[in-house]
Amino acid sequence: IVVGVRLRRPRTNETPRIKSIAILPFKPLVHEQADAALQLGMADAMITRLGRLQQLTVRPTSAVSKYLVGDVDALAAGRELQVDAVLDGKIQRSGDRIRITVQLLRVADGKSLWAGSFDDFFTNVFAVQDSISEKMTESLSVKLSGRDKELLAQRHTENTEAYRLYLDGRYQWEKRTIEGLQRAIDYFQRAIA
Repeated sequence: IVVGVRLRRPRTNETPRIKSIAILPFKPLVHEQADAALQLGMADAMITRLGRLQQLTVRPTSAVSKYLVGDVDALAAGRELQVDAVLDGKIQRSGDRIRITVQLLRVADGKSLWAGSFDDFFTNVFAVQDSISEKMTESLSVKLSGRDKELLAQRHTENTEAYRLYLDGRYQWEKRTIEGLQRAIDYFQRAIA
């Protein structure tokens, strides 16, 4: 007599843990107000912050910069980049105010894991970035150590003018042309000054 036993894993409602993420360049809410340096710069700042966490693989700015131009399907970009989740953001500036809306999407099924809207003075752009980073890590259920929290909150400047010049420099640098690199150096030197 032969007896077969089939073991079956119990079904759980637990969603798979997000281990990798891509942060796309933020898109302007109004195309006439497009600011490529700010759009890529916001993504770069988030990539730098979240890239410090050991528990999460974050695609570098060089991998996502190609999504700066044109209509981008965030989920298709996530599949192309082979990540578990993608952060899709919109940015709008009006005078000295900035509004940022973001949505964290699971690439496998398109489910929104978290969405948020942030409205503040541009001079508080660092606080906005801190808030987005904090809320995102909470939604991903990433366990943060005290050191991780310090790394997420770390700022390299409080001067928004210097930050703006840095963003312009990063944008020019990402072009990977001689002219772009020369402009980037100029922006970086002005930011340092």
